Amino acid sequence: MDGPGLSSRERRILAEIEGDLREDRGLDRRLRTMRRVLPVRVLDSAARVPATVLVVLVSLSLGLLMVSARVHTAAPLALFAVIWLPSVLLLLARLVRRRARHTERPERPERPGRPDRVDGG
Repeated sequence: MDGPGLSSRERRILAEIEGDLREDRGLDRRLRTMRRVLPVRVLDSAARVPATVLVVLVSLSLGLLMVSARVHTAAPLALFAVIWLPSVLLLLARLVRRRARHTERPERPERPGRPDRVDGG
């Protein structure tokens, strides 16, 4: 902590609050059974979509957007919306999964007896 510690009165109040929270069985059950908003299996399967599929979806949606701007009808715009949303969601799933995988990697330990390389020397 950066500041001064809690006074005895504040510690007593905090202990009472913690005791009340421990006695709340409903809250305890809800906290134990909490699930992620997006199941990992869905995220994994969405992240496994090949990059070529994403490129085709994004290209098709951009083409439909240009056609809808030129034609001024609702059909190409509706098709754009139908294709654009899944392509963005798939791309986001891929990025989220890649970031999660990147943060889960353990740091590689340094090898003993091997000096670090210094550039410019």
